[in-house]
Amino acid sequence: MKYIHRFFSFVATRLVMFSVIAALLILAFYLAMNTANIYLLLNDGMTMRTSVILTREDADELKNFFTNDFLLSDETLNIGLSSASPYIDYTITDFQYRLSLEWVWAWPWENSATATIVERVPKIVGEVVSGKKSLVTSGALSATPPSWYGGRYTVRLVRQEGRWKIDQLTQTQLIIEEEATARPSTAPARP
Repeated sequence: MKYIHRFFSFVATRLVMFSVIAALLILAFYLAMNTANIYLLLNDGMTMRTSVILTREDADELKNFFTNDFLLSDETLNIGLSSASPYIDYTITDFQYRLSLEWVWAWPWENSATATIVERVPKIVGEVVSGKKSLVTSGALSATPPSWYGGRYTVRLVRQEGRWKIDQLTQTQLIIEEEATARPSTAPARP
C-alpha cells in the first residue's frame, strides 16, 4: 500500500507540474501572438493614417485598422482631410515613417489592449502643386512640405469580430523634427 501511495503521489506531482508548465507555455504563446498582431496593426494602421493625411487618398482603407468611433473623432485626420490641411498645397510623393513600440499588454482572454508607441516622420518628399508655385516665389509658401509633428502616444485597442482595431490614440509627448528634410520630388505635380 505504501508503494502505491508513493506512486500515485509521484504521478500527481508530475501531472500538476506538467499542467502548470503547459499553461504557462500556452499563455506565453497567446501573449506573443497578440503582441505581434498588435505591432503589425499599429505599424500598418498608423502608416496608412499618415499616408491619408499627407496625400488625402485611400481614406476608406482606414476602416481595416481603426474603429468607426475613432475615425469620426480623430482631429488630426479630420484636419488632414479638410481644406485646412498644412499639406493641401503640396503633392506628396514619398515619406519615411518610423514607429517604435515601447510597451504593449494584452491578456489573451481580454478584448482590449494598451500600448505605448513613438511615431516619427523624419522625411517628406513632395512639391508645391502647380497652381500655387507663384506663392513660393512671393515667399508666402515654402517650397518644401512642412515637417510632421510626431509624438509618443498611448493607444487603446479593441478586438472586434476577432480582429484588433485602434480605438483611442492619446498623445502624451509632441516630437517635432529638428530640421525639415523634405525636398522637392522629381515627379510631375498634380493640378
